Amino acid sequence: MKVSVIIPIYNVENYIEACIASVAAQTFHDFDVIAVDDCTQDSSIEVLQASIEKYGMPKDKITVIRHERNRGLSASRNTGIEASNSEYVFFLDSDDTITPNCLELLVNASKWLCFSLDMVVGNYVIAGPEIGCPHINVDSGVLSRRAYIKAYCKELIYPMAWNRLIRRDFLLKHKLFFEEGLIHEDTLWSFQLLKYIGRVGVVKDNTYIYRIRQNSLQSSSDFECHFKAKSCILGKLTDIMFGCSLKYDRYVFDFVEKEKIRLLYDCYSSGKMHLVRELYTVIRNKPHFMPWQAKLFFGYSKPIYRRIVQRDEHYNQSFEDGLKVFSNLPNAL
Repeated sequence: MKVSVIIPIYNVENYIEACIASVAAQTFHDFDVIAVDDCTQDSSIEVLQASIEKYGMPKDKITVIRHERNRGLSASRNTGIEASNSEYVFFLDSDDTITPNCLELLVNASKWLCFSLDMVVGNYVIAGPEIGCPHINVDSGVLSRRAYIKAYCKELIYPMAWNRLIRRDFLLKHKLFFEEGLIHEDTLWSFQLLKYIGRVGVVKDNTYIYRIRQNSLQSSSDFECHFKAKSCILGKLTDIMFGCSLKYDRYVFDFVEKEKIRLLYDCYSSGKMHLVRELYTVIRNKPHFMPWQAKLFFGYSKPIYRRIVQRDEHYNQSFEDGLKVFSNLPNAL
């Protein structure tokens, strides 16, 4: 079973050697590498080529594709998917590394059943400051569609696209490409998978080392940029949910509602409450279950029902009335 390791490259001259070294050290050998040069402005490609020589990787296992213009991470991953001719693809960010047995563990897990799994996910460790991303908190094994959706929405499985072995024909069949020009694109892409995903293999061993480079403190302009992306994604998550049977899934409903509350709380904690009106507008323009509908569809108990009413007040009421109950919102997270 062949795997294509897709590595987007942009301004990572200080990290790409370690990345390539970790790929070259794999105990599983039936793979190729598709490196996508997104018009890097430093010497990343030169370091890449030198690293290929240094670690003895056969040149016929490496394909370097150059974009004509800088298009971003999403486009680079999409280019890699389209260029691959392997059964599975694996996304590896160029400033991260993988363990020597990463591909072997994930490929072996894909054979746990007598038929192919749509995806296998491995666990990861962080090199750098902890940023609160979920790790895998379910046992190794095979999850049914229903079990995977529940685990994802309860944040027992991370949303990042990397460290997932995914069937290429599954991605192509359902047109599961990354949206270009969007930051936090992994959140949208991994949620889209929920519409079509079947059985998923889980490997609780750490197979990926995620390097944290960015400063955890964001400037005012940074926050507003992230807010616009996240509010756009919120609208898209809602459209996806209400566009299919996921709207009747209690865990999906809770996940989307919690994302709304989180972004509202981010505005508060960052001192950017002027953005809340924009968030209200996005939410009000999208379909939504009223609390009584949520109670009818999901059979919530009274305490949970009261929580839903509480968290809905911030956008079902007027802007001013919503802010009056804001002090209670963290309790709904």
